[in-house]
Amino acid sequence: MLVKRTRIFLGSSVRASNSSAAAESSSSSSSSSPGLYSAKQFDLTVPNVDMVLEDVRPYLIADGGNVDVVSVEDGVVSLKLQGACGSCPSSTTTMKMGIERVLKEKFGDALKDIQQVFDEENRETTVEAVNGHLDILRPAIKNFGGSVEVLSVEGGDCHVKYVGPDSIGSGIRAAIKEKFPDIVNVVFTG
Repeated sequence: MLVKRTRIFLGSSVRASNSSAAAESSSSSSSSSPGLYSAKQFDLTVPNVDMVLEDVRPYLIADGGNVDVVSVEDGVVSLKLQGACGSCPSSTTTMKMGIERVLKEKFGDALKDIQQVFDEENRETTVEAVNGHLDILRPAIKNFGGSVEVLSVEGGDCHVKYVGPDSIGSGIRAAIKEKFPDIVNVVFTG
């Protein structure tokens, strides 16, 4: 069985060395999309870029972030790193060594460049603001059988009702603390 929990952002990737390994890989992961782990190359469109990125998102979410496809124009893909990934000092490395490499593999010469789009918004630290920030993570959390809801924000504590894998929980903590620096503790309840 191939282990898919490989950090693709440091230049390594999961590759099947033969067709039987590829078949085992696709049959062992029923939640895998036809993007990253297929041998097929795709037309460079927003839906196709989004589909390929579905297989990258769990790694970003585990670190408290996500990625959104803003546009695809003349071979240039504009992406917005969200959550902790948006302001992470390693975001350039994530974009160039990870995401760009995966996209070039799937879109070939049609992909000329990727560019990061930044969001300049500032938010108050309220239950609504933190819940709104977590909206970017909710679809993936749900795919892992989990759920998340901010219950209260008081002082430096953010109380969150979370059900799901510990690795995703760590990412949620990181996303909250990165976006809302006045939150010191993220406390999970079941």
